[in-house]
Amino acid sequence: IFAGLFVFGILIDKKIGKIITLSFAILPLALWGYVQFMIDFTELKKDVFSYNALAEGTLANIAEAQDRYKSEQGVFLKDLQELYSHVAGSQGINPCVKILKINAGFSQWVAEAKHVSSPDTIKWDSSMGSSLKKG
Repeated sequence: IFAGLFVFGILIDKKIGKIITLSFAILPLALWGYVQFMIDFTELKKDVFSYNALAEGTLANIAEAQDRYKSEQGVFLKDLQELYSHVAGSQGINPCVKILKINAGFSQWVAEAKHVSSPDTIKWDSSMGSSLKKG
């Protein structure tokens, strides 16, 4: 399509039509060059990894709070507001990490968290022990 626009831009007689058609033909090439040569994808991957590590750390703090609450009360905690007070003893919950959901039953609990700057969602399942699974 863009090669066709380029050829059409060369063949057209009117100056304004030539400028518009050649602009539409060259613009995608300029955007491709910007993405390929100006954006540092390795740095972006490192940043996303760091953000995911913060979310995992927050879920680890929630796991510690859930274990404390279970040993005190005999059940896991479902209420996020009450959970925040129990997490205060550990490293706490990072304000940039959003807890998407917590499902708690009598014998297990599942939580999902996401850093506001990361596209990934981190999942913690207590039935899997201390393993983290990215979803």
